[in-house]
Amino acid sequence: MRAYEWIARGRPRENGSIGRALATAVAVGLAALLMAMAFGVYVDRWIALHLFVVGMLTLAFLHVTGNPRRPTGNTVASSILIAASWAACIYFLAMHDVHAKRIPMIDELSIADMTAAIVLTGLVLEATRRVIGMTLVVLVLGFLAYGIWGDALPGAFSHRPLNAQEIVDHLVYSTNGLMGPALEVAAFLVFVFVVFGALLDRWGGGDFFHDLAQSLVGRQIGGPAKVAVFSSGLYGSISGSPTADVVTTGSFTIPLMIRTGVPRTYAAAVEATASTGGAILPPVMGSAAFLMVDFTGIPYATIVTAAIVPALLYYLVVFTAVHLKACRLGLAPTLIEGAPTLVQVLRRDWFYFVPIALLVWGVLKLDRPVFAGAIACLALVPIGLVRHRSPRAFVASIVTGLNNGMGQLVGVGIACAVAGLVVGTLSMADLTGKISSGMFTMAGGSYALTLLVATAVIILLGMGMPTPAVYALSAVLAAPALLALKIELLPAHLFIVYFASMSAITPPVAVAAFAAASIARANPIAVAFVACRVGIAAFVLPLVFVNQPGLLLIGDTATIVTTIGFVLMGATCLVVAFEGWLFGLVAPPLRAVLVVLAIALLAQSGPARWGAAATFLVLVIWRYRRRSAASPESAPA
Repeated sequence: MRAYEWIARGRPRENGSIGRALATAVAVGLAALLMAMAFGVYVDRWIALHLFVVGMLTLAFLHVTGNPRRPTGNTVASSILIAASWAACIYFLAMHDVHAKRIPMIDELSIADMTAAIVLTGLVLEATRRVIGMTLVVLVLGFLAYGIWGDALPGAFSHRPLNAQEIVDHLVYSTNGLMGPALEVAAFLVFVFVVFGALLDRWGGGDFFHDLAQSLVGRQIGGPAKVAVFSSGLYGSISGSPTADVVTTGSFTIPLMIRTGVPRTYAAAVEATASTGGAILPPVMGSAAFLMVDFTGIPYATIVTAAIVPALLYYLVVFTAVHLKACRLGLAPTLIEGAPTLVQVLRRDWFYFVPIALLVWGVLKLDRPVFAGAIACLALVPIGLVRHRSPRAFVASIVTGLNNGMGQLVGVGIACAVAGLVVGTLSMADLTGKISSGMFTMAGGSYALTLLVATAVIILLGMGMPTPAVYALSAVLAAPALLALKIELLPAHLFIVYFASMSAITPPVAVAAFAAASIARANPIAVAFVACRVGIAAFVLPLVFVNQPGLLLIGDTATIVTTIGFVLMGATCLVVAFEGWLFGLVAPPLRAVLVVLAIALLAQSGPARWGAAATFLVLVIWRYRRRSAASPESAPA
């Protein structure tokens, strides 16, 4: 037990005045640098990335303890790690001109270069252990071990011998490793949207989303659960962080759901599922979507446009599941005293739509997501001035918002840095093609089995790992196998984004489910399983749109319309089968029939689809008429 605790993930640290001042200085200074770059100020890429890494390392060591049993105050070990981070950064900055002139993989590295690179790698791994957990560290060490000793392996997985100079040069001093595309996306792209979400929440955006949801669906059957779905989706589409979404909106919606009769486990599962969906909901989506831009070269506006319909179907399925569950539980409409109407919310808080509209316009029209995020942040300033009349209070709120935003970015930044080490090892040892061939061999060349194997690989990688790291690894491990099946580039990578995002609710390690369970005081594993049931669409839709790109608005109008219609019916049929309610309880045999109809509706075949659609419509009409005939209102006097 002690050995496990020694290497276990740390817990939040309670810093003293010096620690808080240092964290604030680093967060605000780094945020100012990156925001200036978002507005177009030129800063050398390598200098900016090294400053970003040292900032993330400093905040990680300041905010998280060494292990669960460590004191939550300042410790000598953390101070040493922070000092080592700054020493490595200063060395790289001082040697920048020298390193810029050397030819990678040809000019030899000095002993000081090797030492600084190894120290920086060790610091990133230690920060990963503290912030994310030992699972990812073990995975990275396994890949590094393969890069060092893989030449001794027999058979196809052997690679050419690599010396220490080559490994360090490739992983730290090239653009294919630690300082590669994944870290670049976190620093120059994800950052601006995380800060936008933090400032929006700081200046009342979270309350606005909740009030808007309450005014729209709060008075319906199962109103609190529907408010959770609506508000979490709105907030999550901006923040892109399932855990932050759960903590922000779930702290209100989960207790309210429980008070109105929703079981604790189901209440937590609804919040976790709705919050996780924010990572696949435009306009911002999650950090994995930004990585997808870099990995594929597809414009972000194209990705956002393609993701609209599947994301809306996902939330429609979750909303339907919540409604059917409320009907099954016999919940009455909830009337909250003093809840504002839609007109009151829009009259009072209409100005929150301005920065969001600017964000959507910039992403879709300018196709410059970084600049769009920077403009949206600037558009928040008048809102902050209105909410804080005092200049001192306004400045303090900005500092707090930047602190919160950079704190949320630490997990993403560290995950992207360590993912770069894995991606670098894969490219260095040419392991990607070998794994892709192995997946084909395992599946026997079968299209369906290859899809299932790829799905299993992504879900296994997602256990205990953040979404950016899951996507970065899966994009180099599973994407080649999907592309070899003649699947188009956009559906193939969006397939990976979906399953990578759902790692937040996939047991046994589901961070969003764990966060929701802590608020609901429920079993986190049970919450994760129920969340997967409520959000079943997220596990089905990717398997559909890789075969039917019309769901991603690819193809002619007739194909797009019919595909969306059939998938909508199939998803509805599936959620009815899982929830067991259709104008009354649905018996197990009929639920099995509904599952078969859902498979036929979601499949690509023609005649069977039309037959399944007609059968489902007849079934719905029959159930509705039977319910109407049995209700007291329709009985003869």
